Amino acid sequence: MRVTVSLAALIAVLTAVSAAHFSVTRDADESSRQSAAPAPAPIDTQMMSSAPSAKEIAFAAPERDRQLALAIERALVSRDSQYLETVFNFVLPELLREEPERVVAMFAQQEPGESRNALRDEVARQWIMKDRDAAIEWMSSLEQADRTASVIIATRALAAINPAQAITLADQFGVGSDDGSLEHIVQIWAAEKPDEAVRWIEGQPPGEPRTAQLRARIEHGRSR
Repeated sequence: MRVTVSLAALIAVLTAVSAAHFSVTRDADESSRQSAAPAPAPIDTQMMSSAPSAKEIAFAAPERDRQLALAIERALVSRDSQYLETVFNFVLPELLREEPERVVAMFAQQEPGESRNALRDEVARQWIMKDRDAAIEWMSSLEQADRTASVIIATRALAAINPAQAITLADQFGVGSDDGSLEHIVQIWAAEKPDEAVRWIEGQPPGEPRTAQLRARIEHGRSR
């Protein structure tokens, strides 16, 4: 049933995104023309109520994923920030769920620049929330600059729901210690959920300077 809903949602999203993008980029003279809207076609209730067979779903999946990838690629080259944001919010999550390998291949084919960086950051932000192990494996495969940038984004995203995992991720890749990011995460954590933060710091290696620094940040966060 989930696949059936996804197929219907995909059609609706791609249609809406395409329509929105066209309405923004079409010629101003064309947009000013007045035309009578055609009468809507009658709805075939029998077609709407009938669910596709397993064979039909399996046949449609590759084409669906191809269309998802095309939508993302068009958005990346469109230089339309609103269009790109819409695709990132609705289309990218679907493709990450159904065929993440296609997303990885798409990023690898991107030329250096803002669009590539935007895709990298958004994949890191979304994927770390959906499949942490797969996201970490992907980030580990990147070159140093991309790896560091993606881990920073992923750490920030993860910190909002699981600060302990965010700190573990940052430690794994060696980020966040030099710029105070980890201390900030811990301080916010202590301000919002002091008991959790205290339990976490009690499990850290005693006597280490880093533990003492983070403990001080927790105390500061609890006092706010």
